[in-house]
Amino acid sequence: MKLIHWAYTRKYQIKGIFDSFPTTVVLFRKISDYYFIFSMSGLDETFLPSRADYVRMEYLLNKELGTLQAYKHRRRRRMTAK
Repeated sequence: MKLIHWAYTRKYQIKGIFDSFPTTVVLFRKISDYYFIFSMSGLDETFLPSRADYVRMEYLLNKELGTLQAYKHRRRRRMTAK
């Protein structure tokens, strides 16, 4: 899977398009120091993304924007806060 295109949208969101799902627009929002999937539009009902696809999309976008370190350490921070 590759990130084909990304762009900023209103309200601090980023939209991305991936080669595995070219008709789907994925909206990301920033939480803390990294981006996560907020919503998707244009999904094909016959070929829906799996959880692994979601994680890969988040990984690729955060890598592109330079927030990959924060994304990788997101669970560690949550576990140590408890």
